[in-house]
Amino acid sequence: MSRTEQIEIERKYDVDRAAVLPDPTGAAGEGLAIDRIDVRAAVDLTATYWDTPGHALLGARTTLRRREGGGDEGWHLKLPPQAGGQGRREVHWPLGAADESVPRDLLELVAGELDGREVAPVLRLETTRTVTVLEAAHGRALAEIADDDVTASDLVSGARRSWREWEVELAPGVDGQPGEGLLDAVEERLVAAGAVVSTSKSKLARGLGAED
Repeated sequence: MSRTEQIEIERKYDVDRAAVLPDPTGAAGEGLAIDRIDVRAAVDLTATYWDTPGHALLGARTTLRRREGGGDEGWHLKLPPQAGGQGRREVHWPLGAADESVPRDLLELVAGELDGREVAPVLRLETTRTVTVLEAAHGRALAEIADDDVTASDLVSGARRSWREWEVELAPGVDGQPGEGLLDAVEERLVAAGAVVSTSKSKLARGLGAED
């Protein structure tokens, strides 16, 4: 078993449940243009987030979760952007057994933030996700839009919260000015359809009510 890494460059938008995702075909910016889309079947995702009792990871703009369902199920550690960098560093580790503890390799990456404190499950997210892949000519993936219907359960207080959001994430290898230009072009379509740029730092923060 080994870890993999990628840089996640995305934008998030709040939408109401009646909103209809617009077709972004034809949107273009900085030399990249969306030629066609591929709408995937909806999938159900269950993610359990781990943190200290005082939410040390959340305070460090870091999230640690175990996700079941979808094409990228497994352990995910999201780290804040490096100074001058673009996007967040995301480290993946294979799923393992249901009773498996947090992989030691991931804990070592946040040892400084934890400072010897133990982590435990703090939040469970149940998400129904529909992904629309945005493609250039010849089928090259440029980005994807995730339409997420989310229910969050605070595992300490028992509080429940729900919301809907759209996430636009650039495909691997699409970044820099071309990537930002494409995100700007897609954003115009989404805002015109009623989306509002999200001010939420993360699903973890929102689910715990840390932004209320």
